[in-house]
Parts: sequence; C-alpha cells; structure tokens
Amino acid sequence: MALRAGFACLIYLGCFLVIFHFLRRKMVRVLPMILSAGLLALPVLFPLYRFSLPFYLSEARQMKDLLLSDVRGLALGILLSLPVAGLGFLLSQEAWVGRWLWSSRRITPVTYRCLGQILGGVIFCYFAWFKPELAFVLACICLCAFMLGEYSRLKPLPTYKPVLRGLAERWIGSAAVTNTEMKLYTPSLFFLFGIFSSLFLFSFPLYPLAMAALTDPLSGLVDEWLGRVKIPYSPHKTLEGSLSFFCLGVAVLHLLGISLRISLLVSLGVTFLESLCVRGADNFAVPLSTGLFLKYFGW
Repeated sequence: MALRAGFACLIYLGCFLVIFHFLRRKMVRVLPMILSAGLLALPVLFPLYRFSLPFYLSEARQMKDLLLSDVRGLALGILLSLPVAGLGFLLSQEAWVGRWLWSSRRITPVTYRCLGQILGGVIFCYFAWFKPELAFVLACICLCAFMLGEYSRLKPLPTYKPVLRGLAERWIGSAAVTNTEMKLYTPSLFFLFGIFSSLFLFSFPLYPLAMAALTDPLSGLVDEWLGRVKIPYSPHKTLEGSLSFFCLGVAVLHLLGISLRISLLVSLGVTFLESLCVRGADNFAVPLSTGLFLKYFGW
C-alpha cells in the first residue's frame, strides 16, 4: 500500500511535468496550464489502482489508518522536521545568521551541504525507525519536491515564482560547489535516490540511512576542515576523511546493534568505495553499498 502510494506520487508528477512542459509552449496563463496538466496526468494512475475506484478508496483508508496508528510518533516526527528545516534556512547565505557565518568563513558550500545532509538524514532515520512505510512515502514526496524545485529553477516562468523555486535557489545557491551543480544539483538527487533505494531494497533501512546521514557528512566535515594528505588513487579525497569515515562507520553500525566484526568489515568495504566516488555520488553509493554489504554478511 505504501509502496503503491509512493510510486503513484513519482509517476504522477513525472507525467505532470512532461505535460506541463508541452502546454507551456501552447498556453500563456499559468493557472490553466497547471490545472490542465493535473487533469491530463490523472489517467496514468488508473493502472496502478487496477482501474477500480473501490480499490483506490480501500488503499486510501489503509494509508489513513497507517498515519493515525501512532499519532504521537507522527507528531514527534513533524515537530522534529520543522526546526531542522528552519535551521537549514537560517544557515543559508540569504539569512542574516548565515550571512555572518559565511562572511567570517565559518561556513563554506561543502560545510553547508554536509550540515544539510545531517539534518535531513536524521529525519529519515527517525521515520525509518518509527515506520519504514511512511519513510518510503516521505522519500517519494521529497523526490517529487526536488523535481518540481529543479524544474521551476531551471525552466522558470517569467511572471511566476513558486515557493519551491525560491527554496531550491536558496539551498543550491549556498550548497553548490561548481557551475555544473548549478545546472542540476546532483548531490541532493543522489542522496534522495540513496534513501529511496535503502527503503525499497532492504528490510533494515535504518543502518544504510544512518551511514548516509551521519558517517558520510561527518567525515566530509573532517575532510573539509582537517584533510591534508591526498589519497593517491583518488586525489579529490583525503586520508584523514577516509580514516574518519571508517571509524565513524564502525561506531555507528556497532551502536545500532551490529556485531563489531561485521561493522569493521562493512565499514572497510564502504570506505573504499566511498573514496572512489566523485563529489556527490557518494550520497548514493554509501547507503546502497552499506545495505548490500550487510546483506552479503547475512544480516
């Protein structure tokens, strides 16, 4: 049920954007374009729900029951998300707190993206612990928001500025390191795909998500602040960053209940793969390889 709901969000939005992109060449007014694209994209959902309204209503009721089965836990997740999101905006270059930190060089684009990965990853870790089904739906919704934000940022309408475009510009304007990332911000895309894959492929998503949310960005901060010795086979990575990744990975996995031997082996393998990744791609490689290594070792 949650899988179907998540995929329905992604498929519907993808179809909506394709239709909207076509309609904007034929129409001038934004609201009619949005309404027309929304209606024309609806039929793509019919096969997912077996062309049956009762089946759709049954799934909707199950989704409502899932949301209301633990109201306190859901409310705690929402309350945790709000200050985390607010902190991310305060630290951006456009906020008054962020401007002071950036001008004094206490924050750089790499630092900002690492902090954002920690803050966002903690939310997903909570929901993966609370209800993995909700975490999967949340990951799909975040992928949809990313697609909408990037489309509105890269293909802006001259007389219309949606909220998501402003949020995307604020985040990417602070986190992008290269001009290529300004054209399409792949690190967030890789991160969301890593979360999506962990929740979809593995029955133990908390461990890969914890590695993506804590080990990877914290070692990135060590790399940024203390990294001096370049790795010969991967000059964009440093020895200090990789060593911190290995130690943090062992600590995170072991604290979550995995045996020390498996934690050492998994962290060693993931550390090597992470050191081979170009900037941003490790956001996808770390959670995926963590889950695959744990599966290989019989976890």
